Amino acid sequence: MDEALYHLHYEQEESHWWFAARSAIVRRAIERYGNLKPGDTILDIGCGTGAILKEMSATYNAVGIDMSPLAIEYSKRRGLKNVFQMTVEEFPRDKFNVKGITLLDVIEHIDDDLAVLKAAREIVGTEGRIIITVPAYMWLWSSHDVANHHKRRYTAKRLRKVLDDAGLEPVKMTYYNTLLFPLAAVKKLLSRSKSADVASRAVDQPSAFVNTIFKAVFSLERFIVPFINLPYGVSLLTVARAK
Repeated sequence: MDEALYHLHYEQEESHWWFAARSAIVRRAIERYGNLKPGDTILDIGCGTGAILKEMSATYNAVGIDMSPLAIEYSKRRGLKNVFQMTVEEFPRDKFNVKGITLLDVIEHIDDDLAVLKAAREIVGTEGRIIITVPAYMWLWSSHDVANHHKRRYTAKRLRKVLDDAGLEPVKMTYYNTLLFPLAAVKKLLSRSKSADVASRAVDQPSAFVNTIFKAVFSLERFIVPFINLPYGVSLLTVARAK
């Protein structure tokens, strides 16, 4: 991911409607399907600038890793201590009894998504859970994907296949960001005319009013996603376990 995006994410992750709503949805999914107790260790692979890791640290022993030194620097600025610059293969499993793993909009950045999922399965063991979010549908590919160095977008079928190959099975799988899907789809299709350079400098920060409305609408899905598998959406969420 471009350095400019780390700066923007650090500034916006706690206020921007998309980040805030995704965090609320993910936390509800963890509560219902994560098989975690307060105080258990949860590992955020690709923790970025640490906003959601900071939220999870209020309930769990939250540990984060990222390959970017800038991401780790920003995570530490949020007051996080258990954040480390390393790959998932380098993670010291013997030092942390990891019960849950989050891979939040991470594996679409990685050439070998299968290898990362296999490594995550080894870390979390047979009783743990892996919570994954990814962008959906290659036909929604836009300059945003290019700017973020995405390798692919997923369908439920494609995600199930790579999970199966990694020795994992979904406990829960659903599309999400469904209520705003028509607006998001139109915006992404129109943005194809933008260059990746422009997209990397422009993470949309709408007016306070629009931000509040979008956050309220998107956040409603935290009451839906734990109980219903939505048939389409801008993104996919799954909670997986070892077979």
